[in-house]
Amino acid sequence: MLKPIEKQRVADEIVEQLRSLILTGKYVPGEKLPPERDLAKQLGVNRASLREALKKLEHLGLVRIRQGDGTRVQNFMETAGLDLITHLVPFANDTFPDIIRDVLEFRRFFGHQVVVMAAERAQEHHIDRLRLVAQRAAEPDLDASGVFFQDFEFYIALTAAGQNRMMMLLINTAKSSSRLPRRIH
Repeated sequence: MLKPIEKQRVADEIVEQLRSLILTGKYVPGEKLPPERDLAKQLGVNRASLREALKKLEHLGLVRIRQGDGTRVQNFMETAGLDLITHLVPFANDTFPDIIRDVLEFRRFFGHQVVVMAAERAQEHHIDRLRLVAQRAAEPDLDASGVFFQDFEFYIALTAAGQNRMMMLLINTAKSSSRLPRRIH
């Protein structure tokens, strides 16, 4: 189930392995992870790196660390935030078949609200940016990934025109889950 870590960024590798095991249900909510000593030995890492990784998993809402009780897996649907979406999308085919539908539903709702805000708050530089994105999207040699990218560029520009920080953070989360660059020029 676990394999020894050989890369430089040990804590990140530990996070990746344990996160994957939790998200795919190999460790279920309420289950205790093995004791630190045993887990460190299985992974071939020191306990300091393991503790760092467990803190990162706790920050993601995947585990809860309690002195004297150990580390327990959390129900991430009750404890995690939007930043976890980037880790769920890769499991779309097997573990979370409806995640793409969920993202698209969010986008539909999000898009409607952003249009309303942009119509009320957009300034001239926002309109110029939207025009530029529209011109790029009309290029005849745009392939499928280019269309996908330009679609996100449009949502980002529209969100910026709406001038709502929370919406910008949400669109950044959605964009990062699609493995596209975070910022346009």
